[in-house]
Amino acid sequence: MPRLLAVGHVTWDRLQDQQVLGGSVSYATLAARKLGWDAAALTSAGPDFDPARDVADVTVFRAGSGATTRFVNAYGAGGVRQQILSARADAIDFGRLPEEWRDPDVLLLGGVAAEIPPRAAQLFQAAVVGANAQGWLRAFDPDGTVYPLDWKDPAADLAGVHVLFLSEHDLPNARERCRELLSVVPVIALTRGWRGLYLMTRDGEQEIAGLPRPEVDPTGAGDVFAATFLMRYHETGDLAAAAAFAACAASCVVEGIAATTLGDRDEIERRLEQRDRMYEEGEWEE
Repeated sequence: MPRLLAVGHVTWDRLQDQQVLGGSVSYATLAARKLGWDAAALTSAGPDFDPARDVADVTVFRAGSGATTRFVNAYGAGGVRQQILSARADAIDFGRLPEEWRDPDVLLLGGVAAEIPPRAAQLFQAAVVGANAQGWLRAFDPDGTVYPLDWKDPAADLAGVHVLFLSEHDLPNARERCRELLSVVPVIALTRGWRGLYLMTRDGEQEIAGLPRPEVDPTGAGDVFAATFLMRYHETGDLAAAAAFAACAASCVVEGIAATTLGDRDEIERRLEQRDRMYEEGEWEE
């Protein structure tokens, strides 16, 4: 049975003088495989992306493109990321997807460069649907510099989405904006880096603690968080438990470059115990 399907561009990222595979769909599907889930990506990429080499054990439905999306990433104070888009693949071709993958257990819309059209979630019959906000909140100068974009039509973009994921850096006054966005999506996870997240529903909000770890590269942490949250929520039906699990999964990926330090279930469970013990013993302070 299809389990997790991630939709969006794979990317090549220039980071700390290295070229590494990136994009929400890469992190999400590789994280799913670490947890023992079958995973697939629906993407658009150029010939420099080789699924068998770059995302082994992940099923890839790819539309050929003249280029693979490419970013140059740099991080400033407070974890704020500066990006330059140096190449962009074509928009996602939903006709590439076989019918048997249109009803996955989990669907993640992981756009990075406005490649996913409005109401995309309604093309599927997924049990749990999540979306990363970042792909709808970016625009690009002629030189490729990425700058924030006001969200023009979230109601259309998020039609059929159950859980929205975004970082506190994605929107000005992000917490207040999230409360407004609850009119179009029932659950929002507003991530705050090592500090954890605000888990927001129409009934209220709950602060979920993270697990502070030595940070080598924060790229992909939000994508791993989103994928593992959705998977764990599908497994348990418990939003808070899913958020805590996902926060500990994200703590693994920041310890290495790109997706080199993804955690398996045993490691994430070990970190959950460590996180809980830190609180019980009063060792955690923001």
